[in-house]
Amino acid sequence: MKKISAFLVMLALAVSFTACGKKKTMTPEDFIKIQTEFLSSDLTEESKSTIAKKFGYTADQYTAYDEKVESDPQLKQKLGELLQKNQK
Repeated sequence: MKKISAFLVMLALAVSFTACGKKKTMTPEDFIKIQTEFLSSDLTEESKSTIAKKFGYTADQYTAYDEKVESDPQLKQKLGELLQKNQK
């Protein structure tokens, strides 16, 4: 019985460490939400970090996605379409 209990505890720890290590992949919708709040803030790195964390991301993830948007015309177009839908 102790072996089964020990195995279950080890399994639970392994699962929790694996789940905690995964980073969320940013979606265009999340990017727009973060960007909207960031642009209405004081535009400091602290604000960027706080706002990104509010949505479950890091400031580095937001910055990387922003760079990706600038270099990917299709993604930029998709974001434009989403912004138009949100304005209606």
